[in-house]
Amino acid sequence: MAKRVKASRIKKNLTYSIIEAAEELGLSIATIRNWIKQGLPIQKDQRPYLIYGSGLREFIARKNKAKKFTLEAGELNCFTCKAGRKPLGNAVIYTPQTAKTGRLSGVCHVCGGKCARIISNTKISEHSQILKIQFSNGSAP
Repeated sequence: MAKRVKASRIKKNLTYSIIEAAEELGLSIATIRNWIKQGLPIQKDQRPYLIYGSGLREFIARKNKAKKFTLEAGELNCFTCKAGRKPLGNAVIYTPQTAKTGRLSGVCHVCGGKCARIISNTKISEHSQILKIQFSNGSAP
C-alpha cells in the first residue's frame, strides 16, 4: 500500500459508498470508516451512506499535507522518529543515486535509528559546512 493515498483516483462530481471508495483507493472498508470518524463528510440521509467525491478529495489532500514536513539544513529524515533529526556526531555517508542526486545516510542522535535524505549534487557544499560527509566511493562527485 502507498504511503500517501492518491486523491486523483476520485472523481469530484460523483458520490461513493464506503465500499466503492475503499475499492477505488485500494484501502480497507475499516480505513474509510475511521476517516468518517475523523471528520470525512458524508451524506447520512439514506443508507448506504454516500461520500461526496469532492469532500473525499479534500479530506485526502488535508491528510497528505499534514504528513509533510520540511527538513532544515543539516537534518535528515529519521525513519523511527518520523521527524527531521541531526545525525549522531554530524557524521553522514554520501551515496550517489543518479547523475544529479545522492543520499545522505546517518544515525539519529535521538533514537539511534537510520536516517537519510536525498540531496542534489549542487547542495553538497552547503551541507558539508554543517555535516561531516564521507563519500561511499572515496571521492566527491
